[in-house]
Amino acid sequence: MNREMSVAKLAAYLKGVFDDEELLHDVTLVGEVSDISYSDKHTFLVLCEGEFSVRCVHFFSRDAVEKGEKLRLRGSVAFYAARGSVSFTYSEYTKCGDGERNANLAAVKQKLAAAGYFENRPKLGKYITDVVAVTSPDGAAIRDFVRVVHDKAPFVKIHVYPVKVQGVGAGDGIARAIKNIQDIKTDAIVICRGGGSDEDLNAFNDEGLATAVALSRIPVISAVGHEVDYTLCDFCAGTRAGTPSIAGEIVSAHAASLVYDIASSLVRGYSALEQKLKSNKLATERVCTAIAHSAKSRIENGRHAIETALRRGYYALNSKYSASYGELIGAAARLKITATRMLDIKRGEAEKLSSVLSAVDPRRIIKSGFAAVESGGKRVTSASALRVTDEIQLTFSDGSATAVVKSVKSGDNNGNKDDGKD
Repeated sequence: MNREMSVAKLAAYLKGVFDDEELLHDVTLVGEVSDISYSDKHTFLVLCEGEFSVRCVHFFSRDAVEKGEKLRLRGSVAFYAARGSVSFTYSEYTKCGDGERNANLAAVKQKLAAAGYFENRPKLGKYITDVVAVTSPDGAAIRDFVRVVHDKAPFVKIHVYPVKVQGVGAGDGIARAIKNIQDIKTDAIVICRGGGSDEDLNAFNDEGLATAVALSRIPVISAVGHEVDYTLCDFCAGTRAGTPSIAGEIVSAHAASLVYDIASSLVRGYSALEQKLKSNKLATERVCTAIAHSAKSRIENGRHAIETALRRGYYALNSKYSASYGELIGAAARLKITATRMLDIKRGEAEKLSSVLSAVDPRRIIKSGFAAVESGGKRVTSASALRVTDEIQLTFSDGSATAVVKSVKSGDNNGNKDDGKD
């Protein structure tokens, strides 16, 4: 027979059932503490055994108990009608040592430590630009991690490898993911999981998962739970982050190192290039000055030689004038020819020196549309020395520029061209 009943009536009825049932009063409950919290002066526990758990409360007492301890509680089962919940209210408790879960966890931890899995794990490289996040794609953990990384280092690539992060089979699934990622080229593996109870985080105490983390060739960051939570996964990872957000800070810091080093290299390269150009300029000016001085000296010597020849001719002309006017005229003509020839020779030499001076002036070459090419701090004189995607530095008469090689074309001795690609 179907009967209609209000929520208040049903709650009151259930409370009466619990209050009247003598088997639920003055009961000793034995189990393992899986969670503990305090509110005002009260203690709230979750006592568990295997897959079963019971919420317990001790009013007006702050009990000094820890997770994993085995307790014996004396009290009664109560139904709270206002919340529709059942809890075990106890008045006395006795500690019975470590629970089975703590004992098993300690044994596995000792086994992993003896195998050396807590030592010599791959550490993070100096630079990080690519990571694989092993996590639930719908959880808050991956959102926190991505937000922090993209805020500070948006160029970092984040790949999400979706897995279960709690419940039956979660540990095995995460272990398989880590093994599969070993064939992927990435800088780090980040295991992400937000906070939760010990039961929620139990998958990360799985021996198989801890072993997979310890044996990973790729550095692993364990970002599981809150900062106070420790799992076997944390001990076996090369880097532990208290939260997914802290893991994001770690990745961002390593990414920022790359940006800083690139900027420093550019500054050093610019300073070295500027110093080299300054040195080359001074050397060129010294050469030009020496050539000009040499040319001026040779012209002066030629002029003195001509003047000396003219004086000697004048004296000879005067001495022989009276003897032979014809010889004087002939000698004067020959002297003029000789003087002209010598002047032409000296002028030609001066012009040749001036041409050499102009030809070796690098500023003239650069101003005519050419540029000095360097790659990796070395002068480039041949197209065959370059490869596609090489970064090169171009020096012009009024400044410099940086470029990336998109293609390389070289020519043979016959003038034929051949496109080369790397």
